[in-house]
Formats: sequence, structure tokens, C-alpha cells
Amino acid sequence: MITNDGVVVIPPAFEHLIGVPEGGTRIYRAEGNHSQMRRWFDGLCQHIGPCVSPGGAAVYAKVSRAAVYKRMKAGGLTAFCFKITAKTRTLFGNEKKLKELPLIYIPVEECKAWSVDLDLRAARVDAHHGTAEGESALEQ
Repeated sequence: MITNDGVVVIPPAFEHLIGVPEGGTRIYRAEGNHSQMRRWFDGLCQHIGPCVSPGGAAVYAKVSRAAVYKRMKAGGLTAFCFKITAKTRTLFGNEKKLKELPLIYIPVEECKAWSVDLDLRAARVDAHHGTAEGESALEQ
């Protein structure tokens, strides 16, 4: 479900898996092993719906990846991140914690809403410039 301002609603059933939000943003971060990641991802698909990577969000909304990350950090785009952590044994038998790059998923519904908003803004700008050009042509 998405609100009127284009933000996905986090259902209570998913809150325990979602992770901790970064202050002032809608970036939720969780971490764990592969098994925990699968539970998290299944919950994401079930409760939020289709999601894409930041690159996919950029293509969907017709913006750059930098614009996607800027909007995420400004709190205007929801992002669900999961960092897979695992332990391995070193050559000498010691345990070593491995960290992989986080998985990042953005709800497709928010990408759609952002794209519509950008299209509406472009139409308003075009209409404004068209009116201004039309008036100046009449004045001459």
C-alpha cells in the first residue's frame, strides 16, 4: 500500500524483520546470515511487494543512480537494506567475520509514484514556458 505522498506503508507484520531506520530517512537496515536474509527477503516480497535495486529504481523513474541515493538520504524514498554477515575459519583455525556488501531494495510502487511526479513537474514547466513564449509573441 502506498500513501498519497508516494511513500509505501510498512505493515506491522513486517516491522520485526525490517531492521532499524536511519535517523531522518526511510532507509531500513538489517543484518544477519544467509538464512536470516532469506526470511527478511520473503517478508519484503510478501508485505511490501515488488522491489528493485537502486539501479533499477533509476531506470524506472528515469533518473540517475545519484538521484536515487540523494532521494534516499533525504528521506524521500524507502530503501530496505540487508547486510549478510558470516563467519569463516582462517588458515590457523581462528574465526573471522566476513561482511558482504548490503542488498538494497526499493519498492516499485514508490518508483512509479516518483516517475509520475517527475512527469507532472515536467508538464507544468513545459506549460509555463509555453505560456510565457506565447505571451511574448503576442506582445510583439
